[in-house]
Amino acid sequence: MVLLTVDATYYISSFPGESMEYSLIYMTSGSKREAESIARILLEKRQIACANLIPVSSLYIWKDQLQEDQEYVSILKTEQRKVHDVIEEVKKLHSYEVPDIVEIPLGEGYRPFLQWISEVVQ
Repeated sequence: MVLLTVDATYYISSFPGESMEYSLIYMTSGSKREAESIARILLEKRQIACANLIPVSSLYIWKDQLQEDQEYVSILKTEQRKVHDVIEEVKKLHSYEVPDIVEIPLGEGYRPFLQWISEVVQ
């Protein structure tokens, strides 16, 4: 992959057979400590490039009961090829019986940012 600059516009030129696809992984955790712990492990293993941790109020049905909890949403940035590995690692680390771990494939994006993800993720 080659990053080209033309009149302050950024393009990524792919060589034949080279294609990078990117994803966000949306995950919820029961505490800030758990969200940070999981994010740090994924970062240290270079499975993700970045994690945004956001406090949220969640309402949901669990075992036929309406639940209301304070949780943390993690938005994890990675290459699509790493999604399976990230999900498997989170399943090992997470305290929830059925953790919310879903991929959101990315289409277009600011190319220098996407390139940075590729530089970080191994």
